[in-house]
Amino acid sequence: MQNKHKGFTLIELMVTIAVMAIIAMMAAPSFGDMLQRQNLNKSTQDLIGVMTEARAQSVLTKSDVAVNFALDPNNLDSTNASKVKNKSLYIWAPTGQSKLKAAVSPVVFEMTGKVKSANSDISVEICNQKGNKSKIVSISKMGTIQQATEGTCT
Repeated sequence: MQNKHKGFTLIELMVTIAVMAIIAMMAAPSFGDMLQRQNLNKSTQDLIGVMTEARAQSVLTKSDVAVNFALDPNNLDSTNASKVKNKSLYIWAPTGQSKLKAAVSPVVFEMTGKVKSANSDISVEICNQKGNKSKIVSISKMGTIQQATEGTCT
């Protein structure tokens, strides 16, 4: 009578683990890039959402509504808490690994939805942590928020 063993040998198990480790090492860098890309997209969509809400609030309340940009999300200015509470001021900061390329002046929407005192379109550039990819959000003088275009942060 022949004795058949079912299961893996130790060598087969080690080869399987080695192959899985090689595949995981190839996938890890692209996974990190995907996370940074998603984080940049989230910050961009958050900015577009805040700008759209501020513009709608200015038209709804028939008053000026400002959007301030914070370079450091951990150090937000709390001196204007009453303005934030009654929605005449919005403060936006990039989330996660994203950052603003440069300081941006506050954007003030008039009661008509136009940008107050704007001589030209306003561009806000958000960079990822590595600084090699960016998204640019444009706000026209008429208050229209343009979908982000991609660029490089240099």
